[in-house]
Amino acid sequence: MYPIESPTLLLTLAVLAETLSLVLFGRANTLWRSPGMAAYPQRFVLLRSVMVMIWIHLGTAILAPSGLGGAYGQLDFSTLILLGLGMFGGLGLVLFTLSIRSMPAQLVFFGGSLHLMVAVAVGWLLGELISPIRLAVIAALLAAQIAVLWRDRGLWVRQQGTLRFLPFLVGFIWGTYFPLYGIAIHEFGFWRTLVSTEWGVLILAIGWAVLRQNGQWDDRSMWRNMAEQSVLSSVGQALSGAALWWGGIIVHSILANFNVLVNISAFRIRFGEALHAKYVLYFLLYVMLAITLVWSS
Repeated sequence: MYPIESPTLLLTLAVLAETLSLVLFGRANTLWRSPGMAAYPQRFVLLRSVMVMIWIHLGTAILAPSGLGGAYGQLDFSTLILLGLGMFGGLGLVLFTLSIRSMPAQLVFFGGSLHLMVAVAVGWLLGELISPIRLAVIAALLAAQIAVLWRDRGLWVRQQGTLRFLPFLVGFIWGTYFPLYGIAIHEFGFWRTLVSTEWGVLILAIGWAVLRQNGQWDDRSMWRNMAEQSVLSSVGQALSGAALWWGGIIVHSILANFNVLVNISAFRIRFGEALHAKYVLYFLLYVMLAITLVWSS
């Protein structure tokens, strides 16, 4: 990435990059509702991961030819770290696809909003100071989340088996993954981190497909939807990485949680899912407190 000295420009670029990333992922996430996802989701994830690797390498070769050399120029312990980080993020992707294919989008992204609190906690464990204002914001968000969860406890209980816990687990994984991803970008470089972590995702996808070999490859809708999904998510991931590079972990964590509003709107437009008032109020509170958190930073 090219150095930029103006803090205002850096923050502006981070906001623009993450906003566009959220819009792209909003569309991409609706494609996980493909018919075959109910029977053989592992093939969707594997196909998507292979296509993402193609787009990532093509984009890197065009935008930063030296980036590919940096990604493959050294094979050491840091490479294993990046692969492991990618596999960890890939686990979040797998669990997300298993939940979004059948659960109401509001439940999935509501649980995923745990991302912010986990990300801030990870930042604290990594030595970042949490001010009283940040603690107040986190406490308010947690209280609001518990209140909404309690009111909808019947809907959550009706979800099948352990499915009801997946959105919260995804929020925990991605809340941990993205701060570490941002650290990796600054430590190992943008392009190397981008390429190497996607290899980790692909390795996990291959392992899942080997363990569960049912399904078919002649599903045209799978190829069509995963081709679009892979393009959108590749660009979205690169933009999200750029936002981490320009804005830092805290700013990215705040911005990334606006995905709740973007995604439930996308699912409402695409599938006509209901949008209940209590979720709208929670998300508005989330936005206001997130802005407060950024301002206090």
